[in-house]
Amino acid sequence: MTLRFRLASSLFLVLGLGSLTACPPKAVVETASGAQEADESESSNTDVALEGSDITHEDLQTLVSNFERVHFDYDMSELDSKSREVLAANAEILLAHPELKVKVEGHADHWGSDIYNLALGQKRAESVKAYLLNLGVLGEQLEVISFGEERPLTASQGDRAAEAPNRRAEFFVSVKKDGLNVGSSY
Repeated sequence: MTLRFRLASSLFLVLGLGSLTACPPKAVVETASGAQEADESESSNTDVALEGSDITHEDLQTLVSNFERVHFDYDMSELDSKSREVLAANAEILLAHPELKVKVEGHADHWGSDIYNLALGQKRAESVKAYLLNLGVLGEQLEVISFGEERPLTASQGDRAAEAPNRRAEFFVSVKKDGLNVGSSY
């Protein structure tokens, strides 16, 4: 194993283990992009209210479609004015629905080492979380994780400007239903 791989693995364990929890099987409802997965035990009635809330599957789909990702400048984790506007809209949804949970996922482009990009993704996710907390969102509604450069939206083209979409924070939104986390992302 190379030193770079060992360091990246070590950082992943340090950053990742704190965020990992045992999760029961998930049923994912339709995303904003239209993809749909369902757990076999999931009811065919998509308008059933989710446990502990008045939110239906359709409501969750609508709420999730209103969540927007935020983007960052190259090598930065600070929020710009556009990102703060997007997060204010996302916070309104979370404030109106305290039963929702959000996993903030930090991402980076491929420039820099694996370790650096994991740390940068973590800082981006933490920056988003801090801003949402500042807007009054409850801490128990938020969780953060970094994927670094591992889940790009665009392929590496050797051009920093072309990889701008990869420098982002995204949201996985869920709500409890019968002990399952029913959610939809981004």
